[in-house]
Amino acid sequence: MARAPATTTTRRWKLPSFDNASFALVFLGLPLAIYVIFVISPFVQAFYYSMTDWSGFSKTMNFVGLANYVTLLTDPVFTKAVYNSIVLVVVLPPLVIILSVTLATLVTIGGATQGEIQGLKHSGIYRVISFFPYTVPAIVIGILWAQMYDPSSGLLNGILTALGFDFFKSFAWLGDERTAMGASIFVIAWSMVGFYMVLFIAAIKGIPAETYEAARVDGAGRFRTAISITVPMIRDNIRTAYVYLGILALDAFVYMQALNPSGGPANSTVVISQHLLNTAFKKGKFGYATSMGATLAIITLVFAALVFFIFWWTGRPAKSGPVTTAPAPLVRAAPVPKPVAKPVTQYEHPAPRKTIWTDKTVATISHVALIGWVVVICAPLLWVLMSSFKTTQQIFGSPFTLPTSFNFDNYVSAWTTASIGSYFFNTVIVVGFSLVIVMLLGSMCAYYLARYEFKGSRIIYYLMLAGLTFPVFLAVVPLFQTLRGFGLLNTFPGLIITYVAFALPFTVFFLYSFFRTLPQEVAEAAMIDGAGPWRIFFTIMLPMATPGMASVAIFNFLGLWNQFLLPIALNTNTANYVLSQGMASFASQAGYAVNFGALFAAVVITVLPVLVTYIIFQRQLQGSVSQGLLK
Repeated sequence: MARAPATTTTRRWKLPSFDNASFALVFLGLPLAIYVIFVISPFVQAFYYSMTDWSGFSKTMNFVGLANYVTLLTDPVFTKAVYNSIVLVVVLPPLVIILSVTLATLVTIGGATQGEIQGLKHSGIYRVISFFPYTVPAIVIGILWAQMYDPSSGLLNGILTALGFDFFKSFAWLGDERTAMGASIFVIAWSMVGFYMVLFIAAIKGIPAETYEAARVDGAGRFRTAISITVPMIRDNIRTAYVYLGILALDAFVYMQALNPSGGPANSTVVISQHLLNTAFKKGKFGYATSMGATLAIITLVFAALVFFIFWWTGRPAKSGPVTTAPAPLVRAAPVPKPVAKPVTQYEHPAPRKTIWTDKTVATISHVALIGWVVVICAPLLWVLMSSFKTTQQIFGSPFTLPTSFNFDNYVSAWTTASIGSYFFNTVIVVGFSLVIVMLLGSMCAYYLARYEFKGSRIIYYLMLAGLTFPVFLAVVPLFQTLRGFGLLNTFPGLIITYVAFALPFTVFFLYSFFRTLPQEVAEAAMIDGAGPWRIFFTIMLPMATPGMASVAIFNFLGLWNQFLLPIALNTNTANYVLSQGMASFASQAGYAVNFGALFAAVVITVLPVLVTYIIFQRQLQGSVSQGLLK
């Protein structure tokens, strides 16, 4: 007998019966267990370890309370690291946001104003190229710019000297206390502006065109329109970007470690995470180091809360006083004749005022500014590519000329002698398995949380979201012990399961919203036909979620391929090094072996896979920014 259709449909389903308990155990229990063991538990342990004198290599530890935190106040390196972090938070987010919003505005509304507001012609090229640095591993960006800043053979000093600034002939940008932090901030901004430019382009395109048309009818110029309309309308996106950039500034370990592993002259660029790792793994003070991570976590949470409060406070509607109405006059005024209305099609455009800011002038300025930015993006990458075909003598002798021949000896040397080939295959293995597992577990967990009703579902979801805000450095020390306890330290399985655990929050967060938008009627029809929950997911719901899965997979691939912190802390076996570790090791040795040609070839080998992946999937990747990250 056919089941009568329900009179009302709910958005989420009830839990499956007990005979389908395996479904709940695998779809929710398995990913949640991995997440709790390898993410939540280390963070909880970290706060306890921070109140002990644990050395990290002994099983015994003594509870010391807040003594470690008191010691931090008198630690000159730590206080300098906190100061540097504050400088990064104050300077980096506004710099990146101003540049990103400006470039995004030029791209989206920098075109003609006759008729409908138009974007700049050929803006897609600028958008694609600007996104390049985001696809490059952060450790490679640091290595690349460390060579750019090199006093003797760097591109920057060569350009400045060629322009007549002889003072910069052998200037050490990273070796001078006056310029080390500024040069480092520029590198981080260079790597981030393109991503947030794409984010803001998607946000600006969501503003109704009528809003800009109305402002133009009222006589507002381009600058006033950008300040009074564009910025307020994308206010929420700016707030989100500010929080993310602030968290990045507080945890700028990868960039600082690649640019200045020793912390710069007089610790001018040292950050908390650098001091933490040195204290834990070089000095054997795990308890004291963990107190630094806990302090960093507290600073991060306070910063995020402060940003949200400021945006909320400044965005409140202004209070209006009591409205008083005057009594109506007793004598009725004479009627004023109405002017004859002229028919208009859409808007009555005012007569154009004579101004130098014509459409052609603005478009020309926009193109010049964007071309200048593209040159800043491409120059380091092209310089590295050219240098990868040169010998070390040619790099020092003529760093700016084209290679005389395309000699692949440097690539052979980097692939074999420097073991980049081995590191490459290690990375393919680790990232490949991690990506498959996290996409499978993340999609199952997101599907279960999005489609089934049960007590505690919201708590589990918010617990997953909390993983997006945790600073990884807080968990490094306990995670090291967790993997050692399971016998997974310095192994591929240990690195894979750690990658999966830390990639789960983003995967669940992104796919949760996607699964909630899928039509429920299709799955209910399959249920009526006798399909079980396993079959419904794998044959119906998962194929329908392919666009979202593809977007998340690309983002996860970039994040996993570029991972640096987890490998250097949890994978110290040289034979198991991944590319980011191998590149850092090779770069530190290159200064002594002076094999810069092979170093540049290794950089190209490392960058090429992610750059090709981005070029192939750039439309889908940038589209997923607007679909997922703007929510």
